[in-house]
Amino acid sequence: MTSGRVIVCDDEMLIRLWLAEHLGELGYTVEQVADGTALLAAFTREPADLVLLDLRLPDGTGIDFLGRLKAVDPLLPVIIMSAYGEVETAVAAVRAGAFHFLEKPVALPELVLLLEQALSARQLRSDVDRYREGYRWQFADVSLVGRSAALRKVADLITRVGARGSPVNVLVRGESGTGKDLVARAIHARGPRRGQPFIAVNCTSIPESLVESELFGHEAGAYTDAREAKRGLFELAHKGTIFLDEIGDMPKTMQAKLLQVLETHEFRRVGGTRTIEVDVHVVTATNRNLEEAVAAGEFREDLFYRLNVVPVHLPALRERPEDIMPLALHFRDVLCHDIGVPVREVAPDALAALEGYRWPGNARELRNVLERTLLLDDAEAITLGHLPSSLGGRVVARGDGFVLPPAGVVLDDVERSLIVQALARSDGNKTEAARLLGVSRDTLRYRLEKYAIR
Repeated sequence: MTSGRVIVCDDEMLIRLWLAEHLGELGYTVEQVADGTALLAAFTREPADLVLLDLRLPDGTGIDFLGRLKAVDPLLPVIIMSAYGEVETAVAAVRAGAFHFLEKPVALPELVLLLEQALSARQLRSDVDRYREGYRWQFADVSLVGRSAALRKVADLITRVGARGSPVNVLVRGESGTGKDLVARAIHARGPRRGQPFIAVNCTSIPESLVESELFGHEAGAYTDAREAKRGLFELAHKGTIFLDEIGDMPKTMQAKLLQVLETHEFRRVGGTRTIEVDVHVVTATNRNLEEAVAAGEFREDLFYRLNVVPVHLPALRERPEDIMPLALHFRDVLCHDIGVPVREVAPDALAALEGYRWPGNARELRNVLERTLLLDDAEAITLGHLPSSLGGRVVARGDGFVLPPAGVVLDDVERSLIVQALARSDGNKTEAARLLGVSRDTLRYRLEKYAIR
């Protein structure tokens, strides 16, 4: 059952009554008007979610009134109805801003599908507008983008930690690609140390033999290649923040040294005898289950409790799907600026595909997909066909068939995606969609029922 307010504007009373009866049965609230003047009056009195507008009216053309409606509500979906032989004019109406056109006599199944598509597109556009109005937490030059309750909780924790006069150890937990480094930067940017250094360290990128030297420095002659003294990253972060990413992978031999620094705020360089005092805010992050690592003897329990004073959990993107669209549009804006291309629209079918994907690589994967799409395609808008096949986008054909993505596919998902694409390309015409897919209309009807595609 669908809902929404629809205005039907047609000078033929029987057509108005027929449409009102069938749309009413589907759950729509329908108002009937016979001309464009009455249409504008009805819309001014109570705005509609969608308008069915005849191309020929007693007091003007549908195109004339289309423009006047769009001037009031640019997002309003308007479906033009036209008699046989007026297709070219109807196409011109679409170019003028109509969502689509229907040829009379109107086929009810086609109308129902088109209404659902139009209202879904309107909702997506409305969501885009709401994204532009908010769903962004700004911490100096660091932005957290989304609208989920989980992200709102993270933003609140960042604000509370930043409001403290003294630093408190923070442990950010979440899957790879969720944006743990962004949270760490936001904590630094929100706090009293924002004008001081922010040093980020990936614990997995430093060879085990060099970890101590990188973190705490060394004196000249400490080892063969140490020709001169070197300050470590803790020294460089003095009065600021050091971010230790993937802390769960820090070698066990270094965990004791780190614990000592956290407790005493002092250390010695490798090969040195002088004690160096540091004032550093320590923020750590991991994608590992540290409780399990502690139980397995791979991570010090005392260090875990020292780091986990304020735990921050950043859920996977699949657990907060309401953040996908704001993130996608944010990445789109940033990437278009960085690449130096005009900001491209993201079509409703593409947005729907992005929102329906599980994103095992989280926000990082989402950003990479959009970057690759913007670099490889010059289209004015990003449509479903521009996206990778794993998201329901293009499937690359070769002489021996279709190329299976490296990660594999769920066959039902591929079939469903191709059907949706065929319907979109054929503007909901099932006969044409069946032709594009190389199947009969009955076969297509069976698969529409199988996948609950309306």
